[in-house]
Amino acid sequence: MVMRNKGFTLIELMIVVAIVGILAAVAYPSYQESVRRTKRADAQADMMALANNLQRFKIANFSFKPNGTAVTLNDIGSNGNIPSSGTALYTVALSDIDGSKWTMTATPVATSSQAGDGNLVLNHRGQRCWTKGSSCTPSATSNWDGK
Repeated sequence: MVMRNKGFTLIELMIVVAIVGILAAVAYPSYQESVRRTKRADAQADMMALANNLQRFKIANFSFKPNGTAVTLNDIGSNGNIPSSGTALYTVALSDIDGSKWTMTATPVATSSQAGDGNLVLNHRGQRCWTKGSSCTPSATSNWDGK
């Protein structure tokens, strides 16, 4: 009776390791970008909720600047971070505030996974924009998909 060795050779194992390494090198960056897009979409939803709170503030006070004092994020229940609890990925700021208009900008935190992802901008007209790696100005033709 002849004994035959069973199992894999070292070459076969090395080929499998190389294939798995190549697949991981391709898949991991794609996964990271997917996570980044999901976190950006969550931030956009949070900004829309803050915009709703701003409109409620205006209805209650008849202006975004009652008594000459501009509305603040604290006035609408925000601590200025997105998400509002846990590790901040974006910091939110209001600007160009007068009685009937405002602009909200969410800037990625430099030490977060969103660093370098570009600012999200939303204004009182519902116009929004996002451009990867830079800032933008919202207009009737801009949007949050970066196109």
